[in-house]
Amino acid sequence: MPKLDRRHFLAFVGALVPSFFLAKAEAFSGFSLKKAANSELGAYVTKSSAIKVGQSRVYTGKDSAGGTVEVILSRTKKSLIALNGRCTHQGCIVELKKAALVCPCHGSVFQASTGAVVLGPNGSPKNTISPLSKYRVTEKLGKIYIK
Repeated sequence: MPKLDRRHFLAFVGALVPSFFLAKAEAFSGFSLKKAANSELGAYVTKSSAIKVGQSRVYTGKDSAGGTVEVILSRTKKSLIALNGRCTHQGCIVELKKAALVCPCHGSVFQASTGAVVLGPNGSPKNTISPLSKYRVTEKLGKIYIK
């Protein structure tokens, strides 16, 4: 039997864990980034009224390759942001904890409203990893789309 290194093991386990085990994860919303590739607006995620000012929510959908993707939508007084829910350290799915996104694997912390790094893995400085990647977000006619 071939040996599995920690990174591949975590990726395998992460693929098996259903989204309902993730903190505050929404029911599968059915968005597909692959189907939305040719759409001007992108993939429909939720109604605008679902995200109030100061609130963040996690949504589950499919990426362009058909794999599961977690997207964090956050609304501030000035903007709406959509972040990829995979930690930039080793790809674990971050968990929403109030206004922060925390990686359960090594403790990295990101701001939910910007994706900026607050704390690196295992307490290392924040400049040791990259911020969470962002999706283009469009709000039109009471609906939120990402691309």
